[in-house]
Amino acid sequence: MHSFYTDKSKELNDTDRKIILVDTYTDLNYIKNKINSENIKIITFDYQSHQKLKNEKIDHELSDNYITDLECKSLQNYVYKFSYWFLENNFSHSLEHREINICSLYQDELINYFVRFLKKFKELENIFNKNKEKEFLAQNELFNIINYFSPSSSKNLTKSKNNPDISTPEQIRISFKIFGHQKNLFLSKSLYQQLKNLQDLLINNFFKPRILDNTKTNVLFVEYNTERFKDLFLKSKEFNTQIFFYGPKRPPFWNITTFKTILNSKCKIITNRFLKQSSTSENNEDHTNEMSLKISKLWEKNELLEQFFTFENFNIFNLIKPKLVELIENRLSFTIHEIELANSMLKKFKFDYSVVINESGFYERIISCLSNTHQIKCIHMQEGFHWDTEDSIENISSQGVFLHDAKKLAVWGDIDRTLSIKSGNTSTSNIKVIGAPRYDNLFNSKTENSDYILLASSGDPQPEEIEGLRTEKIEKYLNDVLQISKIVSDLNEKLLIKLHPSSTQLMNIIDLAPKISQKISVIPSGEIIPLLSSAKLLICIGLSSALIEAIILKKPVILLLGMDYNWGTPSIINDNGCLVSNIHNLKNDLKKILYDKNFCDEQHVLSQKYLSKLISYHGNASDNFYEYLKNYT
Repeated sequence: MHSFYTDKSKELNDTDRKIILVDTYTDLNYIKNKINSENIKIITFDYQSHQKLKNEKIDHELSDNYITDLECKSLQNYVYKFSYWFLENNFSHSLEHREINICSLYQDELINYFVRFLKKFKELENIFNKNKEKEFLAQNELFNIINYFSPSSSKNLTKSKNNPDISTPEQIRISFKIFGHQKNLFLSKSLYQQLKNLQDLLINNFFKPRILDNTKTNVLFVEYNTERFKDLFLKSKEFNTQIFFYGPKRPPFWNITTFKTILNSKCKIITNRFLKQSSTSENNEDHTNEMSLKISKLWEKNELLEQFFTFENFNIFNLIKPKLVELIENRLSFTIHEIELANSMLKKFKFDYSVVINESGFYERIISCLSNTHQIKCIHMQEGFHWDTEDSIENISSQGVFLHDAKKLAVWGDIDRTLSIKSGNTSTSNIKVIGAPRYDNLFNSKTENSDYILLASSGDPQPEEIEGLRTEKIEKYLNDVLQISKIVSDLNEKLLIKLHPSSTQLMNIIDLAPKISQKISVIPSGEIIPLLSSAKLLICIGLSSALIEAIILKKPVILLLGMDYNWGTPSIINDNGCLVSNIHNLKNDLKKILYDKNFCDEQHVLSQKYLSKLISYHGNASDNFYEYLKNYT
């Protein structure tokens, strides 16, 4: 019977006449019926479907077995090429509304889509070439691709209810505490938006935005986390500055602390509900119709589109066109509506500055573009710690790290200033080192008594990277967490595991880790800084802002790189900013940190030296930012 999964690629037996291609949305009951009645082979194409079959003890192969490391590297290059298709001269003008390229607003979705699509495409090409005499059974995207290679020998199974390759339902995690215990609630995007609309209704009655004093500097903060940037908000009162919050995707407050921040900073909140009430939408339909006509003419450039979307020797445009239609046409009315609301806001309020924390987010991109139209000086403020190697530039650039439409880039320190000039093509006159406003309070805080080791993950394997989808790498990443848990337990130390806010595949750690030892607790949500304050040391898997937060708090840090994306060696390793280890050396490295004071002190000196290069103006960045606005040139 089918007891486990096959981990090596091999030719099918002559008796195996059919291959079932499986992903997350494939009907598991159908597979069970098939394996009991026919000689078949099953190939899974993602980690989730692999886990489902593995748990059911259904024998299967991994699609990863049919792709090489070299092919993965080539695929990643195509991912970025296709994801920036909207910038091509032949297409860009047909996609612009108010000088905003509407397809660029969904660039993150495009990248995630092409990563998954191209990986499947290449694997299926290789699978088909090895098994041309077999019959293939599949659904949705998998069927479309295998049918492209083998129309006569592919069979479409009953269609599933959802096709993740066309439109993946978004879920938003809400964290809260019940009797001191952290809990998570996953809401659909639509339900979350309904609740946020209710909050907006209440906000409009108490925080009506208006400019009362023209002598003040008026600053708009876009999609800011008011808990992380508490000091930045509160400091505004000392600089004759009126601040405004605009966050259609993010609530301005969600607990007592953030509510007090809004109140005490006298921040005005601008909601879409308020904008709808104070602006007219009579032209939205005209704008939508105008854009719809331009887009329909774009699709007529079929030959050019087919030529651009050529993967190796394959024309894939007809396969990926439904995704482009879903992003552009199906969301057109919503996209135009949001652009027009933002435009009316910038027209109504004469802001002196707009401030964004990236230039890849939907609303951040809209505001950074429209600010130029309304002669508002837009500043792009560095949000977090990230990779800084040449091989990682494509990735961090796609996340909106570098200057794009904003006028100025405000960075933490010399490391990011140099990186932006060298790799972000930003002129020195457009970069200002201001420090890290989100960490002002952290630099001035006191740590508490230490009684546990803290393990922090850097989130799920990167969904925008081919390497982040390889099942065996994901399993190794998860197993590393369990191995670390066991190593810490063997030292008789208490361990807290803090999951990254974006974690989904790591959620089963909540059940698995405590089985290793009763001294292990898993914290699935919430801010990590309060946990760092009481930790003996931090073990971090992958680069994360938690690394820097621990160093600021003068905590020892051990870094395990985790998933290998072939990005080279970041500055924190080159400059000995923390102790780098691996699973084999971790136990000895932990002993050095825990029991060898001289070693620990030496590493502390190196960490603080790196911190001084990474972040300037320790504890005074918010003051420095507002001083910069006063003297802006």
